[in-house]
Amino acid sequence: MLKLLRTSLAIRLSLLLFAVTVAGALLGFAWEDAVYSREPDSPLEKAELRAAEMLPPPSRSPERTREEQAILARSLSGFPPYPGVSSAPEALAADYLGPDVPIAVAWFSTKDSPRQVLSHYRGLLMDAGLPPLSADLGTNGGYVGYWSPADDEVRLVSVLAQSGETLVFVSAGQMAKLADRGLRVPDWMPMPASAVDPQFISLKMEGATNHVVTGKMAEDSLAESEADWRKALGGRGWHMGNTAESMGQTRAFEVSHDGTVGQMLLRQTGTGVEFNLSLMQRAQTSE
Repeated sequence: MLKLLRTSLAIRLSLLLFAVTVAGALLGFAWEDAVYSREPDSPLEKAELRAAEMLPPPSRSPERTREEQAILARSLSGFPPYPGVSSAPEALAADYLGPDVPIAVAWFSTKDSPRQVLSHYRGLLMDAGLPPLSADLGTNGGYVGYWSPADDEVRLVSVLAQSGETLVFVSAGQMAKLADRGLRVPDWMPMPASAVDPQFISLKMEGATNHVVTGKMAEDSLAESEADWRKALGGRGWHMGNTAESMGQTRAFEVSHDGTVGQMLLRQTGTGVEFNLSLMQRAQTSE
């Protein structure tokens, strides 16, 4: 039971990381979809239809609920199964970016590396005549996907390395409304003036809302960046914990305010300091 609980927590944490990366990627795809033709019977549409013909129907299990079957059908429609997976695809989440941004996510695991998975799907898309859009985030992950003009969906395979295996998230989402909505940081969230181009995402999952804001700092040092954040948070009445530093490359501390809890992570990179503020708000229940 403990192992199952740990596995479930690991998957949820991975989903949060996945969602932050993927939502940003999907938003970028929505902004850039003008690159592709929307004309009826365009070469891209024809290639997409040919790719769809290559795909077997999602496997069905009597143990899955109708909701899980629906999520699998939505998320797996754009990609064929990956060969030699360690686990069969399972429904993970749906519509966590809000009711106006439908998205469905399934996941499976494999012993192959993230780059092997990305290479496989990138080659498949190219063979089907689909122009892949992708990002290789090193040995730890990345994503590859394409935009389907037939239903205005962005379909994506995102990978994360974890504990000797690769978690693979397959998603399909309609991102136009997310682009229209934008990623403006809400007024209630403290933000220092030295934060550069912050991006905000809210994820509604499992009785809670997860808020994530990421970006870069104008300051070049971890110490100065941390001081700026502590001043901004403290000035708005937020409580902060002690700092945990790792190898002089990252600094982290817990934050809380009026039922919202989370963590600030600052990371030194070759181009400066990046920040990631992750918060969780429990859903209010009526007694």
